[in-house]
Amino acid sequence: MPKYAQYNPSVPAPSPVIGWYDTDNYNYSNLPSTSELLELTTAQWDEHFANPNGWAVTNGQLVTYTPTPQLTLAQQAAIASVSGLTIALNGTITLSPTLFPTDPSTQAKIASVVTTLLATGAFPGGATTFPMMDANGTWHTFTESQYKAVAGAIANYVAACDLIAAGNPLGATTLPPSSVTLTV
Repeated sequence: MPKYAQYNPSVPAPSPVIGWYDTDNYNYSNLPSTSELLELTTAQWDEHFANPNGWAVTNGQLVTYTPTPQLTLAQQAAIASVSGLTIALNGTITLSPTLFPTDPSTQAKIASVVTTLLATGAFPGGATTFPMMDANGTWHTFTESQYKAVAGAIANYVAACDLIAAGNPLGATTLPPSSVTLTV
């Protein structure tokens, strides 16, 4: 009697193996339908023991397989919140779509500048413009309204992602857009 790998033929290839059957050594009272079974050679059967979850069926053949974990929306949001936001600017300044970092350290630096702006009405040191570094390490100099707009977009994006990651109390079904265009 043969040995089999069971898979779900309605799952697109590679269809993960979901069961193994050795009819030489065991009598199965409810063996799956033959449409769900792939007959194996002795070598394939012996090889499957090294990694029983590392196999799938593609085009009627047993192939090695590494499952890709499916991330929850909360997990995706946690990753997105620190992966950056692409911002384009129009109006008094033109900036082609540029990725700005959104990691906690960058957020703290931006918040410090915005706090100074709100408290004193000026950038730190009394500057009339202030630089912000993009994800590639390039500095961009902004006026007060431009800086606030970019900082606000970053804060809004991170806050939306963080809320989803923290339990999604507003019931979001998708992540916020990772790219925005601002007119300042």
